[in-house]
Amino acid sequence: MAIYVFECGACEERFEVTLRIADRNLPQSCPDCASENTKRIIVDVGFILKGDDWPGKNIRIDGQMRTKNKKLKVKEDEQKKDAPLAKLVPNVEGEEAESWSDAKNMAASKGKDTSSYEPLVQKEKSGDL
Repeated sequence: MAIYVFECGACEERFEVTLRIADRNLPQSCPDCASENTKRIIVDVGFILKGDDWPGKNIRIDGQMRTKNKKLKVKEDEQKKDAPLAKLVPNVEGEEAESWSDAKNMAASKGKDTSSYEPLVQKEKSGDL
């Protein structure tokens, strides 16, 4: 059952009728003047779909996230321009070395674990550093 709004052609009165969906196109009698000259009219829907599963909310959130991400990208780009580039320098406990191989040897002579230096030595040999 649904509520439908009808308008009378004789007295222009609007009235609501609860009908089965199959009967929605049948003519209805006006409660004021009893005229059969009525027509069903469309009125604004008066409800809002709430909750996480409705597409309207997801579309709104997607738009908000796009706007937020654009603003963040602008800020990140500005920070990249302003910030100095960091450079990794071969060292052992703050003592600089000429190369990663020298830093590895220096760490070994001090009894340190040298496994973290190995990938850097390999990159240095291949020319990636």
